[in-house]
This record gives sequence, C-alpha cells and structure tokens, in this order.
Amino acid sequence: MKKIGVLVHALTVEYALEVLNGIFAFFKDKDDVQFFVAQTKDPKTDSGIYEYQSWNGLSLLFSTDIDLIIVITGSYSSTISTPNLAKLLKKYKKKPIISIGANLGIPDSYYIETECQTAYYNAVDHLKNKHGCKKIAFMSANRTGSKESLMRFDAYKKAIRKHKLVFNENLLFDGDFALHRAREVMAKKYPKKESLNFDAILCANDLMALGCQQYFMSIGVKVPEELKIIGFDDSTYAAQSHPRLSTMSQGIFEQGRLGAELAYRKLNGEDIPTVSYIPVVPLYKQSCGCVPLDNNDDIYRDSEDKLVHAGAMANGIQKMTGQFFNMHTSIESLYRLLDLSQTTETLHHFANTLDKILLALDIPACFVCFYKKPIMLDKGKEFVLPHNAAVLIMLDTERRIRHYDPGIEFNPCKNPFPPEYFTDFPGSFMIHPLFSGRKNYGYIVCKIKTPNYAMHSVSMKILINAVASNYEYTRSLTRTKSLSKLNSSLQQSNSTLDLQSKTDELTKILNRRGFMELGQKTIDLAMDVESHGVIFFADLDGLKKINDTYGHDMGDEAIKAAAEVLSHALRSSDTVGRLSGDEFAAIAVGMKLSHEAKFREKIKDLCAIISKDRNFPFKLSMSLGAIEFNKDKQETSLTDLLALADDKLYIEKNKKHGRK
Repeated sequence: MKKIGVLVHALTVEYALEVLNGIFAFFKDKDDVQFFVAQTKDPKTDSGIYEYQSWNGLSLLFSTDIDLIIVITGSYSSTISTPNLAKLLKKYKKKPIISIGANLGIPDSYYIETECQTAYYNAVDHLKNKHGCKKIAFMSANRTGSKESLMRFDAYKKAIRKHKLVFNENLLFDGDFALHRAREVMAKKYPKKESLNFDAILCANDLMALGCQQYFMSIGVKVPEELKIIGFDDSTYAAQSHPRLSTMSQGIFEQGRLGAELAYRKLNGEDIPTVSYIPVVPLYKQSCGCVPLDNNDDIYRDSEDKLVHAGAMANGIQKMTGQFFNMHTSIESLYRLLDLSQTTETLHHFANTLDKILLALDIPACFVCFYKKPIMLDKGKEFVLPHNAAVLIMLDTERRIRHYDPGIEFNPCKNPFPPEYFTDFPGSFMIHPLFSGRKNYGYIVCKIKTPNYAMHSVSMKILINAVASNYEYTRSLTRTKSLSKLNSSLQQSNSTLDLQSKTDELTKILNRRGFMELGQKTIDLAMDVESHGVIFFADLDGLKKINDTYGHDMGDEAIKAAAEVLSHALRSSDTVGRLSGDEFAAIAVGMKLSHEAKFREKIKDLCAIISKDRNFPFKLSMSLGAIEFNKDKQETSLTDLLALADDKLYIEKNKKHGRK
C-alpha cells in the first residue's frame, strides 16, 4: 500500500480546493493508495487564536510510514514565502516531495509550475490590438515574496516591452493577493475618477482584480468602457462577478491531477521529470469588453478570439462532484453534529452516537488517537511528536468496526496509522490534530468518499472540539471516582493501622511513625490520579508557658485540645498526626493553597470555642505553615514537603512574636 501525505495551508481557499480535487480525481480508482490530507496553517498564523496547532499535522505526515509528500506550495504563498516554507520542511525526515506551484529547492523534490509568459504576451496583445489600450497597469502581489507573483510580474514586463509599450513604474501597484488590499491601494492612489491615468490593468489574481473592479466602479468608472480589467486564476469569484471578470486559467485542477500522477509513478519506481509545466490560458469575458454586459451566458473568447461556452471547460469541482454531494443533507448532518457537540457526555457515549452522523457527512470511517499525556503548546514553540499513543475510538461503517479503547498502543513517529486498521484500506483521508486551546491531545483521521474538502474541514473542526470537550468531561468523572476510591482507601488504611504502634497515646491521633507512613502513601495515591493537596505543619502556641504556669496536666489538656481542633477542622478522610510534643501535621487531599486563609480562620474559631467550653485559664491558639503539592511540582517526598511547610510556620511564628 502506497502512503502519500498532502500538505495544504487552508481548506477555505478555492485554489487549494481545486488542486485537491485534481489529486482526488487521480487516486479515486487506485486500490493501492492511501493519501492523507493535512491542513497545516503557518505556525505563526494570525488566523484564529489557536490555529497554529494545525501545523502539528506536519509531524505526522513526515513519519517513517509515509512514502511521499505532495505539498500544495501555492496555497501558502499569501502567508509564508516559498524559501521559508522550504526551510521549515527541511527540519523533517527526508522524503520525496512533489511541490505544486513552486520549486522548493529541497533534495529529492520535484515541482509543477505554470508557464504564464505566453498567456501574458497574448493578454497584452489582446488589450493593445483589439481594444486599443496603450497604458496597461499591473497589480502585483510582490510584497508576499511568492514565486508565483514574481513570475507573473516578470511575464507582464516582458510582454509590455515586446509590444513596444512604455514600461511605467507609476502604473505598478503592490498588493498581497487579497481583495481588500487592492481596494485600499487604489483608493489611496485614485481618490477620484478624474485621477485615473491608465486604460487597462492586469492583476496577479482574481481577488485583486475584483478589488480593483469594485473600487473603480464605486467612484463612477465604467468597466469595460473606460477601464479594462483582467485577473488570474479563473476562480468562482470571477464567474460570479458583474461584469464577469476576464481572467487566466492556470489549470489548477490539472496541476493537482498531474501532481498525483507524478507521485504514483515515482512510487512505482519510474523516473519522473524534475519540473513539469502547465500552460496558462486567457479567458476574455465582460470586464475587457469581449462579451456584452447584457449576455448572461457563461461564455468567453479564447486566445484565438473564438467564442467558447464555459461548460466545455468545466472546472474540477464540477467534474468531480457532479452534484453528487447533497448539500441539504450535509448541512443537516452538520447541525446534528453541532447539537451533539454541545451535549457533555462521556467519550464512550459520544462514540456510540457518532457513526450515523459521520455516514451522512460522507465520512464512513473515523479514527481517534490520544497521546499518553496531553501536550501544552504555546504559539511559536516547536511541537515534538510523542513516541507513545493509543487508539481511543475506531468507527468504520464499511467494515463494521466499532471499537472504543481497544488497548492498541503504537509509536506515531514510525506509524501514525496502526496496521490493525489501515492495512488493505485504500482511499482518501483527512488528518487533523486534536486540540483545545494550548492543549494538544492527539489527532483524528477521517476517511472521505467525496472531495468536498471545505465541508469536511468544518465537520472535523466541530468533531475535534466535541471530542476534546467530552474527553475532559470523561477525565473529570474518572478523577472524581479515583478520588472517592482514594478517600475510601485512606479511611480504610486509617482504621486498619496498628493502633498500638502508630497511634499517639495522649491525643489518639497518628503518632509520627503512623503519620509519615500513611502520609507518604496518601501523597503517592494523589499523584497517581493527578490530584493535589495541602500539607499543614502546626504548632501549639505557648506550651512551655502553660506547663510552667498551670502545670503539666493542663499542658497535656492543651495538647489534646489542639489535636481535636486540627481534626475537626479537616475531613475524616484527611490525615492528621502528632509529630512531637507541641508539633502537629496534616494532609488535605483536594484542597488548594488558596483556601489557607479560610482554614486559619476556622482553626482560630475552633480554638476559641474549645477554650470557652473547657474553661481554660488561657487562650488556646495554634500557628500554621502550609505548602501545596500537585503533579506539576517535582517534590513529592513527605519529609521534604514537611520541611517546606515548617519554613512557612517559622515565618508565621516570627510574625506573632514580633521578630524579624
């Protein structure tokens, strides 16, 4: 089975979706291929607070088990330059790479580029000789540093010079592929219609062309009568605009199909070319004046000025889906998935209700794995793929598999797709890190039957949020049960201790030996269930003065009263002991250090009550030192924790006695 990874920046961009449709088209009938699509946004992305986590999918696709990577390089161009993308990819294991859109310059890599020189020559010739344009401007995306933008700009310059037109730097505008940026640039340069000083403009993509078209029409410029506009991409936006945008088709679907074909041939041992070219084709529509504005047919004129119906050159999305995907059904299923995600359930219950919804979304199989421990990852920090993971959920409606926590553990660095489920299982898959906020739990793999990647990406986003939420809920229930067992265990241990050797004869609470033995066990059990707690070191104030003034019998009564105060202030499941003459200690599992102030008040009130009830000729009081223990702190030795609490007690007693 050939395993191929596909890296794409975002599944909301038409260019990326069209390339993926081409890849899907080639592989759909191959029974010896698994290809895994991972949306891997720039690790420094500003899109969403925690979307940087999606970059972690890269580590999974560069695992030992993946044979080859297809990178849709052009999809990253608006946020990360090609050299920087190549630099990031070089950090991972060496694998054959097919780059779509640009040359990454990585060893054992191959790339597909568009040949746009001929198309730009034809477009300038068309504007000059058919429409009489003499001043032809250009809106670039050079500020992004993308190779595609630079190539288109270079093709424009060469076409202008070959047609003996004046290359005017004042007619060059720098955008970033975004519609709003093009509007901003033009609004700043041309605040009024009268300031317009060119009669045609070529744009490095359709979105910027539409930005120019919208802005100039808003200030009264007539398109195409007063201004001719040609974009680049043959996007859906171009077909739906009014006037319909003249554009250039770079064969995006064909780029994806060719990339998949080259990958397949490479893995079959064939020699493939280092570079392959797809020719760009101009499509002249309404925005340059080649189709009347009142003509609503989807038609264009080609480079030979022949009238062509767009249906003869249907885009990849139309070719692939053939309207097979029922949008109403998918939206209804998404709604059900959203409803399910808003209900807090155990993961087991969630898994039992998930399969029918996934099937309606054309997701016949879903695989969920968790790392041994969640990984806390801040933006800008490097993600290190753990060596330990376990299968938590596997639903497969095609093979009738429904497994929950089957006990399968594996190393995702070597094989992120366990052979127990992925052997002889060809098809198209999407992979997505499973995260919530800074916490990365693992990842999800979904098999898909249709190339509706935009809808599937929404489904997976909802799915990972639901799984993460229900996982935390399940974990919380488990902790509560474990804590209950811990308390029961501690109570049982308290009752079964050897009372003669581990109980203080005077106070009837644990002596030092009993406290140290049970106390360490308490801390160890708390750590096992990832709980926390507080260690108290307590001291009876003024015992020497009580002995000297009222006698040792009254001193013994004060010691017994102090033990009662400390015991009554805590729960029956907490551990309390007398360490020496006037020194006591306690362990309260589940308590936070933030409760220390309230606990002190409780001790103070109980001391006052017992002093009054027993008619003590003195005021009973105690000093406390407290330290918290939890899974994030390295120190779990009771002896060391008591020493830290004793330090806090020393500070407290100094305050009481007015010493520094």
